[in-house]
Amino acid sequence: MLVGLVIASVIAYYLYRELYGKRKNLPPGPTPWPVAGNLLQLDNVHPEKTLFDWGKKYGPVFTVWLPLPMVVVNDYDLMKETFLKQGDTFADRPDLFLFKALVKGNYGLFFTNGKMWRENRRFSLHALRDFGVGRNTLQPQIMDQALQLVDLLHNSAGEPITLLEPFTFGVANVINVLAFGYAWKSGDPVMLKFMDLFDEFSVLFQRPSILLLESYPWLRHFEPPLPIGFKRLNEVNDAIFKFILEEIEKHKKTLNEDEPPRDYTDAYLIEMRKRQKEGEGEMFTEWQMAVAIGDLWTAGFATTVATLRFAIIYLLNNPLVQQKLQEEMDRVIGNENELTMDDQKRLPYLCATIQEVLRAGNIVPINVQHAVTEDVVVGGFLIPKNTQVIAQTPSLHLDEKLFDEPEKFMPERFIDADGHFVKNDHVLPFSLGKRACMGESLVRMELFLFLGTLIQRCDFRPVDGVTPPPIVIQPGFLHSPVPYKCIVVPRK
Repeated sequence: MLVGLVIASVIAYYLYRELYGKRKNLPPGPTPWPVAGNLLQLDNVHPEKTLFDWGKKYGPVFTVWLPLPMVVVNDYDLMKETFLKQGDTFADRPDLFLFKALVKGNYGLFFTNGKMWRENRRFSLHALRDFGVGRNTLQPQIMDQALQLVDLLHNSAGEPITLLEPFTFGVANVINVLAFGYAWKSGDPVMLKFMDLFDEFSVLFQRPSILLLESYPWLRHFEPPLPIGFKRLNEVNDAIFKFILEEIEKHKKTLNEDEPPRDYTDAYLIEMRKRQKEGEGEMFTEWQMAVAIGDLWTAGFATTVATLRFAIIYLLNNPLVQQKLQEEMDRVIGNENELTMDDQKRLPYLCATIQEVLRAGNIVPINVQHAVTEDVVVGGFLIPKNTQVIAQTPSLHLDEKLFDEPEKFMPERFIDADGHFVKNDHVLPFSLGKRACMGESLVRMELFLFLGTLIQRCDFRPVDGVTPPPIVIQPGFLHSPVPYKCIVVPRK
């Protein structure tokens, strides 16, 4: 009898602590389940829709457990007030088990903090600018890949084609030239394997069983028999870094410090050796460089490929949009001239379409976590130091108060009465504040030149000429459409 009472008391205390006790000093939110928090309550394919609905129910600031507590900011004005105006307070990243386990600590450009983050981000932005990111000097390299991509599509000879591989080839080469100084040839098995690893990592990382390890890391020791997926995630992660480290070794053997750096890896090696001589070697190490390069791949490659694939499937499902794009391109650029970034002002409908793809696609369904560096008030709630906070910008893209009929794909929403493109501040695919994606300028250049060239030189049609492929999302920490087929016909 006494033993039963003790067990019942322990269970009651545990449930109280899990369901109520841990929540009392945080903003309201959905009731977390014991152990799993709110993980199993999220829509596995569209978690951004669940967070948007919870924002409607609990207010613009609420707490969600994934499975650790995260304060979600769902309101644009509050995002500006916090992540922009109080940038330093919201500039940290949380200390997460998964990232420490995968990259041996808080390394790279996404999850470092303090001086290491500031120095590496400053260096990386400067180095990438030197190689043309954000400048027109990178334009010829991107256009070369865009034209090679068009040739690949034209060679399909009107047969159904899956766009994933050719898009991967074109975009991957832009990043590989920046990172390692060379381009792959179409169909290169090393490239295809590397890209497959990136896709698999994205899908594995989003699994609830993986996210559960953040609160209960000891669970990994029970695989097998538990089908957690952590062992495979580690294998994929190690294979990605094996490729990166092998490229770094090649550069170390051929580096000439008396010559200008050939690529980002050269530039980092030179900076690393310089810092070592100055006694700041701990800020710039070989492993830090490897993780930083991995972050550049994530920021500049995976997001761009996913966005281009979204763009084409939206055009297949909205043929009048493709027709308007082609008419604008024919009228302004013609079918022979190459596109340049200077043409943005002359192609408002193309700019509007890209902005609508970024809004509707919601490539990053749950924004990356920040951690507050001190106690701070958000929307009237006191948020303790080190609490994880998310600027959930995808919620803005779904908000009918900001976008009429947000579920519809309508580039026209960004064209004014005079036919000009209108940039909308509520479309924030690259986040905001001091941790905004540093690859934004590269991705925007890639999207404009790749998509514009594809529209100029290709016509995309459903396989049967009538029925477009359905827009089905592949789950992962980056959204992308499941592979689909279409017909590509050269435009003359």
